[in-house]
Amino acid sequence: MAYKTLYRVYRPQRFEDVAGQEHIITTLKHAVEENKIAHAYLFCGPRGTGKTTIAKLLAKAVNCTGSPKPCDQCENCQQITLGTHPDVIEIDAASNNGVDEIRDLIEKVKYAPTQGKYKVYIVDEFHMMSPSASNALLKTLEEPPTHVIFIFATTEPHKILPTIISRCQRFDFTKLSVPDIVSRMEDILKEEHYQCDQEALELIAKLADGGMRDALSILEQCLAYNDKHLTVQDVNQIYGIVSLENKIDFIKMTLSKDMKKALSTLEDMKMNGIDIKRLTLDLVDILKDIVIYRNTQDESILFVLSKYYLDLIVPYIGCEEALNFIDILMDASEKYAKVINPSVYFELAILKMCNQIQDEKIVHIETVKVPQQQVVETPVNPEVIEDEEIIDEPVQDIGEDVMEEEPYIHQEVIEEVPTFEFEKEPDIQADVDNDIHVDEADIMNILVQAKRTILESIQERWPIIKRYLANLNMAKSAGMLCDGTAVAACEGGLIISFEYQPSVNAVNYYKNYKQLSAFLQEVLGSEYRFIAIQQDEWIKMRSHFIELKRQGQLPEPHELTLKHIDCHDLDHVDMTEAQEFAVQLFGEDIVEFKED
Repeated sequence: MAYKTLYRVYRPQRFEDVAGQEHIITTLKHAVEENKIAHAYLFCGPRGTGKTTIAKLLAKAVNCTGSPKPCDQCENCQQITLGTHPDVIEIDAASNNGVDEIRDLIEKVKYAPTQGKYKVYIVDEFHMMSPSASNALLKTLEEPPTHVIFIFATTEPHKILPTIISRCQRFDFTKLSVPDIVSRMEDILKEEHYQCDQEALELIAKLADGGMRDALSILEQCLAYNDKHLTVQDVNQIYGIVSLENKIDFIKMTLSKDMKKALSTLEDMKMNGIDIKRLTLDLVDILKDIVIYRNTQDESILFVLSKYYLDLIVPYIGCEEALNFIDILMDASEKYAKVINPSVYFELAILKMCNQIQDEKIVHIETVKVPQQQVVETPVNPEVIEDEEIIDEPVQDIGEDVMEEEPYIHQEVIEEVPTFEFEKEPDIQADVDNDIHVDEADIMNILVQAKRTILESIQERWPIIKRYLANLNMAKSAGMLCDGTAVAACEGGLIISFEYQPSVNAVNYYKNYKQLSAFLQEVLGSEYRFIAIQQDEWIKMRSHFIELKRQGQLPEPHELTLKHIDCHDLDHVDMTEAQEFAVQLFGEDIVEFKED
């Protein structure tokens, strides 16, 4: 017996076997059960969504002598399955679209069925029918014999005469969902005794774009490549698809403005036969998921990314950047149709993305020291003076931007309850000028419990801090921490090293602790008790720790403490005269203070 492809072997033989199209199946089943069969049906929808299959099932159901209908056991059902039933006629309108063929059909329609209850004509690709042939069929559709049912299937209903459509019951088939396709493929693989990874099946379902026939064709091709255990790597290899992890890494390259590496990676992809058009759309899907997740925090509505992949990319890119990238890629995609080699426009898109990020980062770096100056007044120092002189011009621009944004900030804080903003604390500078004493035992306690995996995770996320420099609400915290380096970490504890002592003092100052702690939790995803230390002091402390470890004299680990912080009431706020007056006037229960 000749080999049959999977989609032919596993064509559904009962309504219950059909994947998706529940609304159509339910309607037709009820029509058959209640004997309310129309004389003409029009099945519209994308290719491979079950139009011809359901047409044959309907032909079975109306002629079935068993129960439930279709039973797939009676003689009529079996003959229709084999394609030998005399009363079920399949016509391909692509090759039988002339007036003569339709006239011949009309002559045969008059005769009663020879075996079944109904004579069923299934006309595939009905939109290929010529206008004259369609007009010739109108009279028969208007006054059909009681024993005849017409089923027209088409992918392009707009090409069919309105007079034809008005005489038919129209059913619009939809693309199958990924879960429906995957579920059907799993059933087939179980019957064929093949093993396949879930990710591979999901990828095949996405490649099929809602078509079950396409999905089974792709699956069959992949099984021919590896019939032992099909993996997602096999599918990627066959169809020249970049893996999801590689796509995310590619986006990261553009974010880090590593233009050389991005172009080199792209060249490798092209050598492996990667489809640039598909890659472009895949990158857009990833970026779209990032925007959706950042605004909703809901993983269930995402199309591409799961929790694992979200953690790989979301911390490194904001909504604005993602939307800008989408605009650049979609602009490139529109130009692909005009050229033979679309890779040229894709390369230009990558260059634009890298340059965009580069420009943004320059702005960020220039704004680094503006919030710092509001908190820490560094001693007169030739090196510091030089740095400050370099950013004189950007500071002016930043000030103007802030002034522009002020009206919006004020609008946000206006509420029914009287709200007063804290004034900037001028006395912080004087308090921070002197070195803040940090207990070495607290540092040593973190070192004793330190884990390399925790530190590596923090170091990976640390560059994200610079992205908050352009955020007016978080620029102060980001400016204080961006020059620091995470040097040791344990569960809930962190040591940050700075080159200059004033930065250390600012981070260790108790009045800055709550704000910095909340900021670190936002960036790192977990709460950490932190200590800042000057670089030279850190080298000494680290050497001391190593020596104690060699001698076996390390102290026992205990609960994390920060004596320079814990001795202060962090919730206490020194009110200004205006704030005190507001409390006296309205009462403590009504007045609310917010720090901007």
